Amino acid sequence: MPSKKTASTPGPSSRTTPKGSKGKLPVAAGKPKRRNRPPAPIAAATAVGDGSNPTGDTTGSDSNTYRYGAGALIIAFLAAQLLSTIAYAIVQSVTSYDFTAPAGVGAAVGQAAGQASQGLTFAISVPPPLWTTALLQLPLWLGLAVIPIWFATKRGRGVVAELGLRMKLRDAPIGLAIGVACQLVMVPALYWVVFKLIGVKDISAAARELTDRATDPLSIILVFLIVGIGAPIAEEIYFRGMAQRIFGRKLRPEWAILAAAAFFAGSHLQPLQFPALLVFGIILGVLAWKSGRIGPSIWAHVGFNVVAAASLVFNLGIG
Repeated sequence: MPSKKTASTPGPSSRTTPKGSKGKLPVAAGKPKRRNRPPAPIAAATAVGDGSNPTGDTTGSDSNTYRYGAGALIIAFLAAQLLSTIAYAIVQSVTSYDFTAPAGVGAAVGQAAGQASQGLTFAISVPPPLWTTALLQLPLWLGLAVIPIWFATKRGRGVVAELGLRMKLRDAPIGLAIGVACQLVMVPALYWVVFKLIGVKDISAAARELTDRATDPLSIILVFLIVGIGAPIAEEIYFRGMAQRIFGRKLRPEWAILAAAAFFAGSHLQPLQFPALLVFGIILGVLAWKSGRIGPSIWAHVGFNVVAAASLVFNLGIG
């Protein structure tokens, strides 16, 4: 016997018999076909180097599209400082070097004369050799360069897209020319004004502590490797490649450039050098922004530092 009809609420398929289809089996309504739509872009891309993005970052402005940000920036900076501090502590504990002692024969003679005048036993403090100082830069560079590269490759889209870490052939001559010009023209002009306000002071005292120990060919080479090669590469990866791009996600290009430059200048902990480093940092930031890569800023940083190192090592009286 046919079963009794039971009242029920039709489901999503709406299995009802349309009017005029007596004797025909009801057909379930088919699911609407999905159109093959292209995946939505993560964010609207910005043309590299068109002036609308502080470093040519094409990932857009939606903060939800980024897999790392200010936290990674802080981690890299603090890790660099911590690694550097640990390295110095280890070297100080296993050697007799005095990292606060000035370099040079004159400093040793001064210590001896002072101790003799007070009737003390001679105990001349010996500063660490330059190769030790060079090795102690590696932990700092590890934090400033390697950690951002790790974030870019493991949490991002690679070092080119995330950090702008690429170069073109023209970056070397253009960057070097800008860096040398900044050291020879911008710095003297800036400090002519500064010294009018605060009096004549030695802005190279901190750098001279390093270059005064360059007394032989090997140590001279080490100075240029530390100051002229290692520092520019590590600092540009961190400050222009990572920091400026992260700042640019929340700030207008000019403010992102200024923020990265101020961070760069302040991190050196040299108040007298702050004005020059700030202005130079802005120039480096503009180079990275306009080109969409940090190749030009790396070379400009190399030129700037090499001129300063050469002036101090060879007593050229420039920079």
